[in-house]
Amino acid sequence: PPGAQVALGDRLVLSCAVAAGTGALSFSWHREGSAAPLGTGPRLELRRLGDNDSGRYRCRVSDGDSAAESDALNVTVLVPVANATITPGPLSHPVPAGDPVTLRCSVQVGSAPVTFTWLHNGQEVARGPLLELGDIEVGHSGTYQCVATNQLGQDGHRVFRALSTEVALEVTTWGQRNTGGVTQGHQGLQHPWGDG
Repeated sequence: PPGAQVALGDRLVLSCAVAAGTGALSFSWHREGSAAPLGTGPRLELRRLGDNDSGRYRCRVSDGDSAAESDALNVTVLVPVANATITPGPLSHPVPAGDPVTLRCSVQVGSAPVTFTWLHNGQEVARGPLLELGDIEVGHSGTYQCVATNQLGQDGHRVFRALSTEVALEVTTWGQRNTGGVTQGHQGLQHPWGDG
């Protein structure tokens, strides 16, 4: 194939075949930008691929009288997403209803494209790196997490996920600001004046 996409840490074996040739064949493997051959023989094994192993690979074959070179194989090493984080982190105090809140999800590493999904109390509520809650109300209270994903290939036969830690959001109406927020077991008193 013209290209191969593999994940960081994977093992990759490339094979070189010759349609015709006389005498003893010698093989050498080369990556564009690297002067020294990567190996000899009809197979090249790359163990524990790193992101610096991405590039265009070719096989050269010689029978002593003539030489031939394969088409380039473009190898892309994908870095799986890791360490999804929500900022701002845990909120140390209740947020008054009506205030805007924006949460951002990011990953420490991960090859693009990266997809972000937001969970509120375990249920998917939005997609994208930003979750903008304008004019928040008591119903926005609860825990938030983001799930970052990326995948190998277009068919998604290998999908990598990174789940952030939970961030708790407590929303209070004006009459509850001095109570320290909503107390469990008194949900009927959360919005005595309506939803906001």
